Amino acid sequence: MKIRVNKKERQVIVDDFFQIGGAIVPNKNCVKCGTAIINYDKYDHEFCAYCNTWLKAPCGDVTCIYCSSRPSKRYC
Repeated sequence: MKIRVNKKERQVIVDDFFQIGGAIVPNKNCVKCGTAIINYDKYDHEFCAYCNTWLKAPCGDVTCIYCSSRPSKRYC
């Protein structure tokens, strides 16, 4: 998996195909695969693009603008 960052546009590009609004979390890697962790701005949560998993469960508040629309798996 190739991950590039466009800091000017605040975009993370995964495998030259998916563009995600967000940033790489400094000094934090996935405990399962070792890939860099990405903070996805749209959902205000961190995930591993390689494992396609969120690092934390949604907050549970049905009115939360981030968690209420977050998919169970991360899709770009």
